[in-house]
Amino acid sequence: MPRYRAVRRQGFTFLFAYDETDSTLLHIFARHLTTLEDALTVWFDPTAEDTWHEQYERFESRGENHILLWTWRAGSDDTVLIISCFTRED
Repeated sequence: MPRYRAVRRQGFTFLFAYDETDSTLLHIFARHLTTLEDALTVWFDPTAEDTWHEQYERFESRGENHILLWTWRAGSDDTVLIISCFTRED
């Protein structure tokens, strides 16, 4: 089974990791019960607040309902590695 699920949307490729415990589920679903659609909604939301975290070398995008952690795939300007996505609790 592949390690990532690749999803192409609006000129970008998004890589979603499968969970290490259950390789049939995406990590974001297995750990946080969020879907790739939740993650993509945050990514494409023009009102989401984006912050770069130097210490972790990743972006945090805060959407209306979810927080998305992501980074660019090394050497690419159109491939996004989705690290995590979880429901906002504030």
